[in-house]
Amino acid sequence: MTSAPDSVPSWTFASDDLMTRYVVVTDARVDMTGWSIHYHHVEGLPDSSAFGPVSARVDPPDDFVLDDDGDTQLWAATIEAAALLDSFVSPEGRILAVDQWDAMTTWLVESIRDEPAGLIIDLGPNTEIPEDEVEDIELVNAQLHVLDDGVVMVRRSHRILRQLRLVDHAVDGLVLDEWHHDDTFDDCTNGYLFTRDHVLAASACVAWVRDAGGVEAANRLGCSFDFADELPR
Repeated sequence: MTSAPDSVPSWTFASDDLMTRYVVVTDARVDMTGWSIHYHHVEGLPDSSAFGPVSARVDPPDDFVLDDDGDTQLWAATIEAAALLDSFVSPEGRILAVDQWDAMTTWLVESIRDEPAGLIIDLGPNTEIPEDEVEDIELVNAQLHVLDDGVVMVRRSHRILRQLRLVDHAVDGLVLDEWHHDDTFDDCTNGYLFTRDHVLAASACVAWVRDAGGVEAANRLGCSFDFADELPR
C-alpha cells in the first residue's frame, strides 16, 4: 500500500547511465503521482521537474543506481547538476520546503560517492584571508578526505585546515566510527573521525557548520574540491 507524503519524504541524489541527475524518493511506500520539485539553478534561476516512476538498484550503504533492470520501484525527478533543491510540491500546490542543512548533507554524500582516494572537500569561509592573519582568526572549517576501501576521514576545526600530504590512503589499523581528540593534527581543534558511513561523515561536517557557526556561517560558506594528482603512467 502506498500513499502521498505528509512531510518531506526521504530522498537522495542519483544518476543514471547517461549521468542525468535525479532527486530520488528512497521510500518505496510513498506515491508521488502528480508531485514535482522546485529548485534553483547555479545562476539563481528557478525551475521545476515532475516525478515519474523509475527502476533502481540499491548498492549499500547509500548508493541508488537508476537501472531499467533494477528490482526496486521508486519515484524520481530530474534536476540540473549543482542545482539547489528547494521543495516538493503536491498536485494541489502544497509546498513542502526542504531543510537546507539536510540538502547540504545529501549533496555532500553525493559528492564523495564513488570518488577516488585523495579527494579532499573543504568547507569554510568563502572570503580571502590574508596569509599573515590565518593563525589569528577563529572560524568554522570542516574537511572530508577520501581514503581507501570506502573510508572517509572527517576533520573539524576553528582554524583553517591544511590539505594533508598522506604517505598513503590505506585504512588498516584505523579505529572507525569513533571521534579522536588528540595531537595527531595540529590544525584540527575539534576532533577527527574515520568512517565508511558517508551519511555520518557528511552529517558531521554539516552539524559542525550549523552548530558552531549558525546561519551566518552558512551564508558565508565556501567549498573547494581537490583531487590527488596522477603520474603519467
